[in-house]
Amino acid sequence: MTKTHVTEAELQQYVDGRLPQSREEIVAAWLAARPDEAARIEAYRRERDALRLALAPVAEEPLPPELDLHLRRSGPFGRWSAHGRALAASIMLALMIGGGSGWVLRGLSTPATAGTAALAREAAASYAVFASDADRPVEIAASEQQLLDDWFSRRLSRPIRAPDLGAAGFRLIGGRLVATDSGPAGLYLYRDASGNRVALYLRPMRVEGNDRMIKRDIGPVRGWTWAQDGLGFGMFGEMPDEQLHRTADMARAQFVPA
Repeated sequence: MTKTHVTEAELQQYVDGRLPQSREEIVAAWLAARPDEAARIEAYRRERDALRLALAPVAEEPLPPELDLHLRRSGPFGRWSAHGRALAASIMLALMIGGGSGWVLRGLSTPATAGTAALAREAAASYAVFASDADRPVEIAASEQQLLDDWFSRRLSRPIRAPDLGAAGFRLIGGRLVATDSGPAGLYLYRDASGNRVALYLRPMRVEGNDRMIKRDIGPVRGWTWAQDGLGFGMFGEMPDEQLHRTADMARAQFVPA
């Protein structure tokens, strides 16, 4: 009997083009009958393609012996700034440890595949892709925050509301869903008066459903992760550690049950 149930893992494989041919037609038919899910998967594919396009020049460059890569290219590159390209490249290289390449970056160990350590990697990568996007960093703008919060609440299966970070000098830009191996994650983006951006990343946790605040440094991006009642959080940016910690504490306090 042909299996017709489609799992989230299969949807992620479909996005990445790694689904066995025997299942690809079944998944495609399943999506055709579900327009909302088809739109979500198409959005994931656009995000994947944007990331590949942004990092293509980096992947083609020779790897220096010291693995100390500095991107100093000039000229237009879509909607990404030079800083954005360098940021995305350095973070993604920091995440590409081990595997078939055998690369080992200075001071970093093999990346974790579960818990808040994995969430930190996902959050840093999402920050790299979207925080530097001058054109469309979010899918839903802050002017429609209720719609955004409701969207996150449905997809993450729990009440979600964007924290107010005004006391830290940040206002909400908006947000978007991000595809992960653990299912959908929510990404809220904030900006201060100087144009600096921070990202709050959150998703349900399969392990480490409760975890203390932990400082994370991934490439040039700093962050803090924590988990509470099965929901994991990551606050990432490029600001000084003390300021970022205060901002993360402010967000965390707003998710504590009354």
